[in-house]
Amino acid sequence: MFLRFKKKKPSLSKETKTAEKLIGTLLSLRVVRFALILIIFITLAPFILFLIFKPTPAKQINYGVTFSKKYAQNLGLDWRDTYIKILDDLRARNIRLVAYWDDSEPNPDDYRFDDIKWQLDEAQKRNAYVIMTIGRKVPRYPECFEPSWWKQIGSKERKDLELYEYIKNATLELKGYDVIKMWQIENEPFFPFGECPAIERSTVKKEIEIVRDLDKRPILVQDSGEGGFWYPSYILGDYLAISMYRKIWYDFWNVFLGNFIYFKYPLAHWTYKIKAHMLGVPPSKIIVTELQAEPWGPGINSSITKEEKEKTMSRSDFIATINYAQKTGFKDLYLWGAEWWLYEKEKNGNSFYWDTARALFN
Repeated sequence: MFLRFKKKKPSLSKETKTAEKLIGTLLSLRVVRFALILIIFITLAPFILFLIFKPTPAKQINYGVTFSKKYAQNLGLDWRDTYIKILDDLRARNIRLVAYWDDSEPNPDDYRFDDIKWQLDEAQKRNAYVIMTIGRKVPRYPECFEPSWWKQIGSKERKDLELYEYIKNATLELKGYDVIKMWQIENEPFFPFGECPAIERSTVKKEIEIVRDLDKRPILVQDSGEGGFWYPSYILGDYLAISMYRKIWYDFWNVFLGNFIYFKYPLAHWTYKIKAHMLGVPPSKIIVTELQAEPWGPGINSSITKEEKEKTMSRSDFIATINYAQKTGFKDLYLWGAEWWLYEKEKNGNSFYWDTARALFN
């Protein structure tokens, strides 16, 4: 007969002492202490930055729109009628206009600025505030609107010279309009989006120098609000323009092997101001020129279904996005999609977006 003795369990106090000793040994290691401090800093940093740079809504917000003749046409609208309704029915008084190079110089040295001059004439009659955009990469997909003859030039040096000549002539032709308050040179020139070859920084810098030599009004350079580095664009001009998107349909530069996905940016409204301070851009020098106010789906908005549109821009999304932008603290907000609001109203009998925007502008 064997007697079985139960093994005596260590006391709780002994286990506690062992754990304390182990923790003490770990904390005595420099790398562990550094890692612990780093984790605490990363965890607390957003709260600290929020307390320091917490944005407050601007006392007076200047609402505006970007108008694109080409986009209105692509939606099947009369672009002149659309523009007048934006000015007179919406009563938008802050307008970003675009001089498309392929329209303005369809053949070498054959300059035709009639359409953009008509837009400026109408804006001037109403004492509007115009941001005038020129360049080869300008608003609306596919982003680049170079003349076909320019694309066929083989020499980069000659291509640059032709671009500079266009910039010079566009500035000379349009600078007589007092309604132009600011020039925008190119659109997100350093952000890889759209069907565009890369634009070198030296090229954009030269374009800006040409405009500065001919006119003294401020210059705006645009970057992506979500993915851009901001400061390199800002220091080229006087103001920084940014986009502000919430829900998109995108493949993120083929990261998903060409599979497009619906995506919502996980950014709180206060992150934009914190980013501005961290990157050295004064928030007072930032203008939101593309505040998402239309769907971003798998096709032009006149061709996709109501269900597809509402995945990125439902009625509640429209209101929520405007409220979100108001809380960022920026005082200049240009909504993106006025042509689509009119399309929805006149083609689909859905006047919600147009009427809501009209109340905002009035």
